[in-house]
Amino acid sequence: MSSATLVEATDDGLALVNDVASSTSSYVRSHKDNPVAWQQWSTASIDLAKRFNRLIFLSIGYSACHWCHIMEQESFSSSEVAEVLNENFIPIKVDREARPDIDELYMNYVTATTGCGGWPLNVFLTPDLEPVFGGTYWPGPSSNSLPRLAARSEDMLTFLDILEKIKEVWNTQQQRCIQSAKAISQQSRDFAAEGGHSDASDIDTGEPEPLDIDIMDDAFDHFMSRYDPIHGGFSSSSSAPKFPTPPNLTFLLRIGASVASTSTRFGFPSPIPSILGEGACTLAASMSLHTLLAMSRSGLRDHLGYGFHRYSVTSDWNLPHFEKMLYDNAQLLCCYCDAWALSRDPEILGTIYFLVEYLTSPDSPIVHTEGGFFASEDADSASTKDAAREEKREGAFYVWTLKDIQATLHSERDANILASHYGVLANGNVPYENDLRDEFMGQNVLHTACTPSVLAKEFGLPEQEIVKIIRDGRQKLRAHRELKRGRPDVDEKILTGWNALAIAALCRASTTLGDVDGAKSESCKAAALKAAYLMRKTNYDHDTNTLKRYSSPTLSKKSESTPAYIDDYAYMTQACLALYEITFAEEWLEWADGLQNHLNNHFWSPTGGFNLVSTQPSSAQNSGEEAQSAMFVNIKSGSDNALPSPNGIIASNLLLLSSYLEEAKYKKRAKQTIDAFAIEIIQHPFLYVSMLSAIVLEVVGVTSVVAIGDTTVHHFGGFGRTVIRIDESQRQWWLMERNQALKGLKPGEGRTNRVMICEAGTCREMKDGELGAYGEQT
Repeated sequence: MSSATLVEATDDGLALVNDVASSTSSYVRSHKDNPVAWQQWSTASIDLAKRFNRLIFLSIGYSACHWCHIMEQESFSSSEVAEVLNENFIPIKVDREARPDIDELYMNYVTATTGCGGWPLNVFLTPDLEPVFGGTYWPGPSSNSLPRLAARSEDMLTFLDILEKIKEVWNTQQQRCIQSAKAISQQSRDFAAEGGHSDASDIDTGEPEPLDIDIMDDAFDHFMSRYDPIHGGFSSSSSAPKFPTPPNLTFLLRIGASVASTSTRFGFPSPIPSILGEGACTLAASMSLHTLLAMSRSGLRDHLGYGFHRYSVTSDWNLPHFEKMLYDNAQLLCCYCDAWALSRDPEILGTIYFLVEYLTSPDSPIVHTEGGFFASEDADSASTKDAAREEKREGAFYVWTLKDIQATLHSERDANILASHYGVLANGNVPYENDLRDEFMGQNVLHTACTPSVLAKEFGLPEQEIVKIIRDGRQKLRAHRELKRGRPDVDEKILTGWNALAIAALCRASTTLGDVDGAKSESCKAAALKAAYLMRKTNYDHDTNTLKRYSSPTLSKKSESTPAYIDDYAYMTQACLALYEITFAEEWLEWADGLQNHLNNHFWSPTGGFNLVSTQPSSAQNSGEEAQSAMFVNIKSGSDNALPSPNGIIASNLLLLSSYLEEAKYKKRAKQTIDAFAIEIIQHPFLYVSMLSAIVLEVVGVTSVVAIGDTTVHHFGGFGRTVIRIDESQRQWWLMERNQALKGLKPGEGRTNRVMICEAGTCREMKDGELGAYGEQT
């Protein structure tokens, strides 16, 4: 734990020294040279605010965040700003990825009070950690984007303006500030205490009315009304920003697959088409496929390398913020796998290969040599390798002028073909109104603007030759940028939850590619297993059955003591189930069972559902008590955002585990988890798509297929099904002991090839007709 360094000098006897060099977060450490005397989030720093009666200035960001870098350059590197902050506040810097509890708590406050959120997230707190005022980016003294920002908002204030106003209010109206902050905090506590449950007594004593899957209709209507038929994607209008939001795409793809002419086992089961209608299901498929194809052709994709950027600031997806996040690319791989199963579109298959390379290639900047994946690539980079840090700008590694392309290819014809293919213009293709800092003047973001077939007609060349020119030109452009340009920095946190998403995605890709490319399927499986074994080695404490939030190859072991949160356990349990599906190694089911038990014992809320932070920190969670004491509410959420809802994933995990292990208590806990969010789901079903998937599993039920002997069984899996393989030669005694329905197998029966269906604690052998119905789906 950090202890702030004091120098008795100022009027109130406190002068702070920057104290973040020892942080385990690379993002927080990157502020060690700021003149702002940043402190780490710790009991010592909070005690300083109480002792000297100062407001805390809490700034939350993450390594890949472009506007976090801008605010650091404009404000936190300013001696003028530093003087005001250091003499009047306790400035604390937090990494949102390392401390999602702090981030979500104060993001909820800023979103509720301003109508918007984002990063950097900046909040002024009382010494009791209650929020007084907050926002996101505020322009600094050196801002060159202020004129255009001010044109959008007449009351635009600079960060210095805000500091002076907050300082004055605290000095002259302190009691009013405190009372207001306490009232806001009490509202937050009351809302959290309700837990979204209509009647907490239902948790243990009653059977509340089940949520009907008819609610899927309302969710679908919401997405249909916000669909952009031109560019794909979903928003409140056709304007930007636009986010991929993979959980929503997964939901729509499952709806579409429920009536697909191409047989797919990953769609929702038969009751869904009868509720929504076949036309709506077909539209769901069309909207999601259109969106995924549009994204794959757009500037959101790195067309020279691999991976998708975070989101687009334009409605056509062509001007991204250039950070690449592990969790986006992992989830998008699953989406494109679902889309391939639904469409058999070769372009979709190509995108699957593209994403697999990002997650498996030794040359990928986010792939750790020992297995596992780093958190992100920075939005900012340099146009040359020897550029100073302050010369970095957004997307410099990725953007091109027409002259750059001509000089790199040494062929006017080839340069013109590539320029037409990638939408490159002589004056640049970035709209002026979207270039607030004049970073993209004359620059082009590459996107697929013209297909080879059209270019063949335009240039009078065979299409095959056009394809070769584009392929060779792409390789030359990529080699040039790798050799000459400064790569974006990589945040080397190996986050447990995000790695779990990547593991599950690679399992999904392995299954998808099984009938297409056996070698690539095996490489996906190998990468998933390698990452999973690294997680067990570095991010898991076997003695206490606890996960750690993250590890890092560049830090000492102390970084591994950071406690895990609900998403880490939810996603890792899901990854274990996915690993079992492709390996049938019961070690993964056993680990999933252990992690779920830890969730049940340490994260369960008395009002139903699971809390963000452990309610009973284990001995391995050294900073757990500090985290609890520092928060005035333990958050519980069931909604999806850029990441799937941990509570929604847990509910599905519980239902699948109840099928694998014949555990009735897991099914009951799944229902309690869903019921805990019933009111919110009914009011805003489109915000709870992961919960809706769990509701389908809970209402329709999970079918368990048990394959005995060496029967080929991978093709029996799918949504709403679990597949168990029993082979006595593999000594799968743990699973046979845990699953009551399997205990009846007599010695020797595990060597006899057959397939059974197990439901409600009993098993029966499948008939030939049933085997065909299951086996034909791919």
